[in-house]
Amino acid sequence: MVTQAPRPEATPAQVAPGGGSAGRGRGRGPYHRHVFLAIDIGNSAAKAAAVEGSTIHSAGRLDTSAATGDDLLDGLRVLAGARDEPPAGIIAASVVDRWTERLERAAAAMDLPLTVVAASHIPISTTLVRPDQVGPDRLVAAWAATQLLGSPAIIIDLGTATTVDAVDEDGFFLGGAILPGLELAAESLAEGTARLPRIELRLPLEAIGTDTASAITSGIVLGHIGAVRELALRMHERLDRGGASGRATRVVVTGGYSAASWAEAAWREPAGPGLPAIADERDPDLVLRGLGLLAERLRERPAAGGVR
Repeated sequence: MVTQAPRPEATPAQVAPGGGSAGRGRGRGPYHRHVFLAIDIGNSAAKAAAVEGSTIHSAGRLDTSAATGDDLLDGLRVLAGARDEPPAGIIAASVVDRWTERLERAAAAMDLPLTVVAASHIPISTTLVRPDQVGPDRLVAAWAATQLLGSPAIIIDLGTATTVDAVDEDGFFLGGAILPGLELAAESLAEGTARLPRIELRLPLEAIGTDTASAITSGIVLGHIGAVRELALRMHERLDRGGASGRATRVVVTGGYSAASWAEAAWREPAGPGLPAIADERDPDLVLRGLGLLAERLRERPAAGGVR
């Protein structure tokens, strides 16, 4: 079942057409010919939306740990049925092969053209020897950040893994860092020790835990924020030093855990002396917006491997 837009702490619920988060379209109406279903398939969830360029009309989330291909098809039909005419096609970024195959079957059942994005589809230059080895979701997010915020940019994606990537002022994807995500770190600690419990992921009020659970919460959540802050600050040094234009580096936080209720304070507010805010923007739907922009671009340039 496709659920409301990703909220790690939320209770799953059926997606509502024209769902109402900020920046999303509202109301029922005919599809523009450039509205697509965009799908971001990660290790823990598939996030989908009806998109028109960078505008999200309605969105949902599927927990892939327990879902089936039929669940995916049902959810896509809900999104496609939210308006009067069918979307122009499906565009997807996927890092899970078995779900890519399920998506291909769903697209065939809906009789919609499908583009599964590869590095060659994404109009972003890189300094990497093997850009094809970078997850397409990372490249889409980096390109979307340059289109929506400009460059240079740092993109922090908080999912099953956390990635911190850098784009220089000329729009070149430089690479980045990968570390275990919040949930993965919490599960690893609980499963790898005899007496440490699982915890609720939240922003603690104090760094000094007064019992085991609060100490773990502090270590996992504040420690993660600290690790990401360190990476972002070091990348700032590289980007700010290398730029000739003097343009400020913009930092955007995205991914499932950027949608948590405590994420605004965690990423966009200073934590104290010497602990600056990390991000300028928080956009949980950055990859979906990027896929919408990419679908438009590929449709205009079919010779480049676009949507047919």
